Amino acid sequence: FYDAEGAEIRDGDLETPRIFNYSELYVGSNGFHERELLGAGGFGRVYRAVLPSDGTVVAVKCVVERGEKSGISLEKTFMAELTAVAHLRHRNLVRLRGWCVHETQLLLVYDYMPGGSLDKILFRKPPLPWETRIKIIRGLAAALNYLHENLEAQIIHRDVKTSNVLLDSNFNARLGDFGLARWLEHDLVYITSSSSSSSSLSFKNRDFRLGETTRIGGTIGYLPPESFQRRNIASAKSDVFSFGIVLLEIVSGRRAVDLAYSDDQIVLLDWIRRLSDDDSLRSAVDSRLLSENEKQNQIMMELIKLGLLCTLHRPQSRPTMKWVMEILSPTSTTSHTNLPGLPSFLSHPPYISLSSSSGTSASRTMAAAVVSSQSSTATTTIYFTAEESEITASDSAPPNPTVVPLVETPRVISYEEIVAVTDNFSDSHRLAEVDFGTAYHGLLDGRHHVLIKRLGMKTCPALRVRFANEFRNMERLRHRNLVQLRGWCTEQGEMLVVYDYSATCLLSHVLQHQLLQWHQRYKIVKSLASAICYLHEEWDEQVIHRNITSSAIILDQDGNPRLGSFALAEFLTRNEQGNPHVVLDKRRSVRGIFGYISPEYSETAEATTMADVYSFGVVVLEVVTGQKAVDFRYRNALLIERVHQVLQRKNGCYKELVDGRLGGDYDEREMERVVSVGMACIRSDHNLRPSMRQIVSIMDGHDRSWLGKHKEKNLETRDEWRRRNEPALCLVRRIQALGI
Repeated sequence: FYDAEGAEIRDGDLETPRIFNYSELYVGSNGFHERELLGAGGFGRVYRAVLPSDGTVVAVKCVVERGEKSGISLEKTFMAELTAVAHLRHRNLVRLRGWCVHETQLLLVYDYMPGGSLDKILFRKPPLPWETRIKIIRGLAAALNYLHENLEAQIIHRDVKTSNVLLDSNFNARLGDFGLARWLEHDLVYITSSSSSSSSLSFKNRDFRLGETTRIGGTIGYLPPESFQRRNIASAKSDVFSFGIVLLEIVSGRRAVDLAYSDDQIVLLDWIRRLSDDDSLRSAVDSRLLSENEKQNQIMMELIKLGLLCTLHRPQSRPTMKWVMEILSPTSTTSHTNLPGLPSFLSHPPYISLSSSSGTSASRTMAAAVVSSQSSTATTTIYFTAEESEITASDSAPPNPTVVPLVETPRVISYEEIVAVTDNFSDSHRLAEVDFGTAYHGLLDGRHHVLIKRLGMKTCPALRVRFANEFRNMERLRHRNLVQLRGWCTEQGEMLVVYDYSATCLLSHVLQHQLLQWHQRYKIVKSLASAICYLHEEWDEQVIHRNITSSAIILDQDGNPRLGSFALAEFLTRNEQGNPHVVLDKRRSVRGIFGYISPEYSETAEATTMADVYSFGVVVLEVVTGQKAVDFRYRNALLIERVHQVLQRKNGCYKELVDGRLGGDYDEREMERVVSVGMACIRSDHNLRPSMRQIVSIMDGHDRSWLGKHKEKNLETRDEWRRRNEPALCLVRRIQALGI
């Protein structure tokens, strides 16, 4: 480490949601003046505001005034949205800055999106260029995949539509409005205050149940048909349907429901289904986009097919957002030109049937209209779905006022609390020696198992910078396979970082002292790839970890890996094209753990995603072989060198690498896939390594073309490998000469 000035740690440096003062929002929005109004809907109004403290432009969502009609129901919306978005961190989600509870008003504060909502520009002139539209589609797909796949609990948005897709200044899609969001495994239990006369709102812990997901919510035109069935449970496939409708809108340039067209074209989905049966999908493409470039025209028609696959009548027949992401990815190992065939839609019931406003059918359609009270477009025509089941839109609310949920974000934890939970850092609470310090276990607030990292050498300026970096970096990230920060402490000269903990073990320790079965090893590699892909491609900034090792990965009680040790991480802001800016640091030096550092990084000290890919490849080989990355009990101390020797001696037979303790009990195709990935990642030439997005796709089984193409390329000659890795080999020889 190079020496540096001591790091000053201030709460203002953090980006966690906070409680806003009502006065700053009132002043910033000019008293919520009509001139600052950005939009309005069934859940309230959204205003533009400039924070007096620092001039930051934000969007303030005024959800409800208590006491109004349906006020309690909208309070639930406020709580659902606050609880859902408080911890979300993704480049394609609108970031929550904080909230405010003032007398009868409930307000949410978000990042301001200068591009407005997608529906405001998609259907107007001039037309959005095709490159912008495909970027928006990919961004929305990435956001939903994150909600469905990459969090501890699966979040169902339930209101995906063009008016909820916001655009930043570079037309990057940001999904917002989580007022109807639900957890798949959990659901809100609304805790009521014992005193209904009290106007103040306190904070309580929240529990969740699945039952709430049976409530109908959303917008007609985007709601999946199963939403109108009795006892229906919202699932990720509900969001897939809504995404499919938005995809069709983007490619066709038409609204999901548009009364300006003739009766047979009012409902976009039904119209495009008929075109599909007539083999006339080209007619569905926005005529303003059709060009002489036939390849582009074909891609647009394939995307319409993808939209139809997402909107199939049976939820079980729809794809997952992960599969959609794979199809849309520009680096995908599969292609949207290889989509499965579409069924005949003649056997499908229409999504929406038009009816008159009289008779018994009108009363049934009115119920559907009530359900869609959140719809952004008022219409005079009444609709009902093809489902014959009766719709009940009533939602009985508890008579007592509900309370605002506790949003637990990383916080300052007092030294007194930490001393109490660790019994004054006693040996009985000590877990392990970690980077420049010691890890302890404790029970915070009587219910949270935490890991407390105590750094030694507390007066070292460089270590204080390292400490500040670690907790600043961790509080900005959220993924199911990343360690979650709970808080920190700098009292009495200490440097303490507190993480969530649940009977965890370091992967390095488990590989050496326990026997992991093959399915566990495969799960670790697959999950770790997802976490690193999130860091490289899915967050606002590109994160280069620079310290991916088996000692930086902990396994929870279910065997799920969580990547930590972010003290060396480098955050690169993205330019207008979404690519990271390269930051040149004249003082830069190589930082990381020997045995995991790529050859080009050791030569140039320039951190890149490919350096992380190399480190990941070393961990993959550790998981497969059960051996350490560096082990001086062997003459060839580096694992990579030993792997190269085995493969060259055995003519590239991957079986020779698998941990012998497994006794041959493993899936051969999975083994070949994992070893191929590991070998591709540790190529000395960084240009030949796959990206983490490609690795995620391969680990999902999309490897048919990749395996054959790369297996022969993975092996380097021994002379080539030794030439590119001479600095590392030289260091090994020096250490061995010292007899260490």
